[in-house]
Amino acid sequence: MLDILRSKSRSVLTYILFGIIIVVFVISFGPGSQGCQVEGLSKTNAVEVDGYVVTSADFDQHYSQLFRAYQARVGQTFTRELADQLGLRNVAMNQLVDRVLATREARRRGLSVSDDDVNRVIWAIPSFQTEGHFDIELYKKTARAIYGSEQRFEQQLRDDLLYTKIMALLRESAQVSAEEVKEAWTSENDQVDLTFVRFPIAAAQKQVKVTDADVKAFLQASSARVSQFYKDNPARYEKGRRAKARHVLVRVPEGAPQAQDDAARKKVELAAERVRKGEDFGAVAKEISEDPGSKEKGGELGFFGPGVMAKPFEDAAFALKPGELSQPVRTRFGWHLIQVEAVEEAHTIPLAEVQADIAREMLVGEAARKLADQKAREALAQMKAGKKLADLFPAAPRDAAAAKKVAVQTFGGEPLVATDTGLFGKSGGAVPRVGDVPALATAAFAAKAAGQALPEVYPAASGPIVAQVKERTHPDPAKFAQQSEEVAARLRSTRQSQVEAAWLKALREGAKVKVNDALLRASPTAQD
Repeated sequence: MLDILRSKSRSVLTYILFGIIIVVFVISFGPGSQGCQVEGLSKTNAVEVDGYVVTSADFDQHYSQLFRAYQARVGQTFTRELADQLGLRNVAMNQLVDRVLATREARRRGLSVSDDDVNRVIWAIPSFQTEGHFDIELYKKTARAIYGSEQRFEQQLRDDLLYTKIMALLRESAQVSAEEVKEAWTSENDQVDLTFVRFPIAAAQKQVKVTDADVKAFLQASSARVSQFYKDNPARYEKGRRAKARHVLVRVPEGAPQAQDDAARKKVELAAERVRKGEDFGAVAKEISEDPGSKEKGGELGFFGPGVMAKPFEDAAFALKPGELSQPVRTRFGWHLIQVEAVEEAHTIPLAEVQADIAREMLVGEAARKLADQKAREALAQMKAGKKLADLFPAAPRDAAAAKKVAVQTFGGEPLVATDTGLFGKSGGAVPRVGDVPALATAAFAAKAAGQALPEVYPAASGPIVAQVKERTHPDPAKFAQQSEEVAARLRSTRQSQVEAAWLKALREGAKVKVNDALLRASPTAQD
């Protein structure tokens, strides 16, 4: 696909996109995002791509520029904490890697950026102008102050332009056919809005009664099915090692002054000394622990397995025998004192111990599915007789007086209320607010008009569904000409994103990328 790029390297689109680079420099003038191969810039590497080094200084600067861009769109409510929650540091790192890979591939394929290209951008940057004219002395002073030299700035700018050029050419290669446009337009304008009711199997289970005699009979008749269920669900019956423990927590934040940390540890050590002298651990925990979730229960945490507690806490607890007391343990919450009360070793519950429970579960499940299906078929029959689903299963009005006049149907104690999907188009077997139920989606688009009941009960994982068409729209061929260009533009944008993503993914798969994970967790050094 990219073999055509060299022949198009002077395309008009490429030079239009040079303007994007200018805008970027106007908004946030500073070191570029790709880094450079200059020894001594930083001892810490942010990422290495086939030996090419992006320094931590370049990463921090790029992250800060990206953060400011988000903040400009969202406002001051976009904080560092929110950025961390959204994974913005990972986004910045991936952008850096993509730029290194893309510019390297551009050079390999013979693409380049001329001195004239670089000069046109520099002359157009307002930061280098005085009274609307390019100021060579201002340019030199600014470039040297931020980059160290004009040469380094110009090399970074050349890389930015090269990246912009190859990505623009890549987007030019993403085309959509007239047939694809017509198909997308048809799909977007062929829409349906359904009113549906789901009969939850979980609600039906509340109405099912299974006796011990039923379970015994089922085991005699269907022991092979019970055994197969046991084999198919090993995770339910394989129990990992667990410990039951109490703890005392004295809170102290990470990074607290040493004196504060030492005082918290000393408090835990004194608590341990009291317990070793014979005081009840629970009483000590109630007195001094600062964990609101367990303090009033004497520090009781119950049983827990691997991956539940903070790693240092878990390691200390699983190293103890029942009755033993830990040394002070530091986690991100503070200092802990732990006493293990019991240890349950990993084991597999034998089939003999659970076969009755399995049989009961299977009996209840089968009976509930039959009951839910029966209720759904009754509703379908009423719809086919001319009833509206919304009238059969109304929602209770918010007004208390009006609510008394509405007969809300229930099932297993749960209200059954008709729900609308909203208008939607064809998208595989997905139905809004319902999920992936292909048979229901097919029937919906086969319907011709509003009010039509869909002909079947449609099985779904959580319970059978019946539905009625609330609104039906069909494509109007007369409107295609005026809407086709908008659809084509949207398709091209989607196709361009797909082509870019696939190309960059292929480059990554062929490269050796080493990321400094610790840097991704650190606070950026650059200021907002």
